[in-house]
Amino acid sequence: MPLLFARPRRVMLAVLVVGMPLAAAVAAGLAADNAGESLREQGSAQLSLYESNLRTELERHAAVPMVLAHDREVADLLRDPSPERVDHLNRKLEAIAATLKASALYVMNGTGTTVAASNWNASPSFVGQNFSYRPYFQSAMERGEGHHFALGTTSLVPGYYTAQRVVAENRTEDRPAGVVVLKVGFQELERAWSHGQEKVLVSDRDGVVFITNVEAWRYNALPRRLPVTLPAAAVPATEEIPTLPWAFGGASDRITLREGNAERRYLLQSAAVPGGDWTIHALTSLAPVATRAQQAGLLAAAVVALAALTGHALAQRRLNLVERLALQEEARAELERRVAAATAELRATENELTQAAKLAALGQMSAAMAHEINQPLAAIRSFADNAVVLLERGRPDSVRDNLAEIADLTDRMAAITRSLKGFARRASGTLGAVSAAAAVGQALALLEARLRRDSVTVDTDLPAGPLLVTGEDVRLQQVLVNLIGNAADAMRASPHRHVRIALVAEGEEAVLTVRDSGPGIAEADLPRIFVPFFTTKDAGDGLGLGLSISHGIVEDFGGSLTAANHPEGGALFTVRLKRRDTQT
Repeated sequence: MPLLFARPRRVMLAVLVVGMPLAAAVAAGLAADNAGESLREQGSAQLSLYESNLRTELERHAAVPMVLAHDREVADLLRDPSPERVDHLNRKLEAIAATLKASALYVMNGTGTTVAASNWNASPSFVGQNFSYRPYFQSAMERGEGHHFALGTTSLVPGYYTAQRVVAENRTEDRPAGVVVLKVGFQELERAWSHGQEKVLVSDRDGVVFITNVEAWRYNALPRRLPVTLPAAAVPATEEIPTLPWAFGGASDRITLREGNAERRYLLQSAAVPGGDWTIHALTSLAPVATRAQQAGLLAAAVVALAALTGHALAQRRLNLVERLALQEEARAELERRVAAATAELRATENELTQAAKLAALGQMSAAMAHEINQPLAAIRSFADNAVVLLERGRPDSVRDNLAEIADLTDRMAAITRSLKGFARRASGTLGAVSAAAAVGQALALLEARLRRDSVTVDTDLPAGPLLVTGEDVRLQQVLVNLIGNAADAMRASPHRHVRIALVAEGEEAVLTVRDSGPGIAEADLPRIFVPFFTTKDAGDGLGLGLSISHGIVEDFGGSLTAANHPEGGALFTVRLKRRDTQT
């Protein structure tokens, strides 16, 4: 401290001259390492996604040749290629290829000559061409199926060929009658990849790129030495195939590319495509790593400079400023502690209120279920007593009838407890396809005892067929239980208590409405009906969380929940959910 106070200017200059560059270098190095590792993890995830896209593109067409290989029309054509059969199959293959957006779909006989093709009316057409020299044909004839990527000799369009052997059945032996071949291109996949930030390419066993979202790299060869190392001089490829213009980027997984007038560095990650001789590569720009390192270095330098200036100011102002800063720090810490304590107390109160609402709903439902179970329990006791008397009187047939009644009553009790257990089950949080009509039925089953006790009649208008929506069954039941239960509560003072539930499909949505015959909702209350803790019920009848929670659940499903008054009287709640049965 004495030296600091005696020579503050020299200390500040020493910190600025030595500390700033050192701090900037250390911070930049650490930031670059962290950013590089983060980028490597992100790139690995993206590479897996691209590899999955490629595998999906290959697999979704694999079943087509297999199905056609077992098609009787194909077998009949190979057995007797009459003009009528050829014309019919040509048009059929043309329609299938158009639906799949495939490059070509064709049938070859046992000698490799194409007898029917989707491009039968195009020029040039595969019909009449002999492709017996193709590896996919030879593999399919020998092993039952074949796969190959090549440039079309007739169409001059590259594609991936999937072939399936057709076996003609006769009485003595099964012999190969021909092959069904599907050719697909990867233009759609490349267009999808072009929207990503990475440069993606797929190479074959010879290191030649045939799928990529960089047009200039297609049909170029990878450098012979991977990873690229110094010296960066290009090694000429064989058969006059150009080599990708990759140069050493400073590490085994980094390369440099010249783009325009600048050189840019990329992270290179590769993975083998399962089930083939292909390798997929992804190049992720290292610009974010350099930017983050630069920002960290500048920030560290600024922090050191600020610290030096602060130290100089502290030395000038002596201990009084240090004491003032200490007091300010203590006050700030105390304020943060109080804010944290108040926030924790508020969250605890909110959790307690939410839990109280859940327990209240389960308590009401459990009470109704207990009342509903008491009736079959009493009946079981009565039947059991009667069975004892009947057994003593030697009437086994009547005893058997009583036992059957007891079994039916236990099934009824099991159904009641199963419904309550399903409702109390914790929601999975995973959205999927849910039957809206089934959710209505389950909610009504849960509320059956309460509705019957309050003399509430329910009228449902549900579609005959399944109507699937996006949601989660337990939470959708919770929404319906809240809406139907609120409707029953609203009609307590009404002489006529009726609830109508309707479910209809409107375009891409399913519309579920719950209408009651109560007094409706006051116009002043409509804007606040979904606000947490707002309720029109008497004190002790509710916390005002049911509709708020239901509103949040429906929005989480991607739908909407609205409230209104029906023109003919009563409240009307409308739930709109996304349909799943219209999606492909």
